[in-house]
Amino acid sequence: MKRGFLIVTFIVSLLLINTAKASKAGVGVINVTPTYKSIILSNGENAVEVKLSISDYNSWKDIYKVEILAESGNKECAHFVFMHYESKDSFNEINLFKEIEGNGYLIPELCDVKRSLVEKTIDDRCLINVTFVFKPIPYCTKLYIIAYDREDEKATLNIQYDFYQDQRNEEIIVPFWSGEPVKISPDLPNAFAGSLSLTFAAFILFKRRGRR
Repeated sequence: MKRGFLIVTFIVSLLLINTAKASKAGVGVINVTPTYKSIILSNGENAVEVKLSISDYNSWKDIYKVEILAESGNKECAHFVFMHYESKDSFNEINLFKEIEGNGYLIPELCDVKRSLVEKTIDDRCLINVTFVFKPIPYCTKLYIIAYDREDEKATLNIQYDFYQDQRNEEIIVPFWSGEPVKISPDLPNAFAGSLSLTFAAFILFKRRGRR
C-alpha cells in the first residue's frame, strides 16, 4: 500500500512539473506538438521567401528552433536554422538565423520573426511567424521544414520547391548599385507607378499650355 502511494505521488509530481514548465511558456497545459497554421512560399528571380505561421498551444514561447533543409533528390543542398533561444532551458531570446550548410544562400538581414506581445486571444499566445529569405538554390527540388518545441516534439512539412517557380515575390528587388537583394514595402511599386503617372500627366499638360 505504501509503495503504491509512493508511485502515485511520483506520477503526480511529474505532472505538476510538466504543468509548471508549460505555464512558464504561456498557456499552462501539458506539452502538445506544434503545428503549422499557414505557409507562404514566394520564389522569385532574386530571392526565395518562406513565411511560416507556427502554432503551439503551450505558447509561442515553447518553440525552440525551426529548420529548413533544401534537397535535390536525396542530396542536401542547404540547411538553414532559426534559433529562438540559446538553449531549450533558456527564455533568453536570441532570434538568430544562420546557414548550417550551403553556399551563402541565406540572407539573415532579410529574415524575420514576429509574435504578439499581448495575450488577448489564443493566436496572441500561440502563434509565432518565422520568415526565411534566401537566394535561389540551383537544382533544389524539395524543402523539408521542421519546427521543434522545448520537449523535442516537432512539426514537419515537405514542400515541392520547384512547384512554386511561378509565384513571384515583388517585395524583394536587387538594386543595380549593390547587387544584393533588399526588401521593399509592398505599396512602393504602386506608389511609384502612381507618382510616375501624375508626373507624366503634368508634363503633358504643361507642354500643351506652352503651345498656346
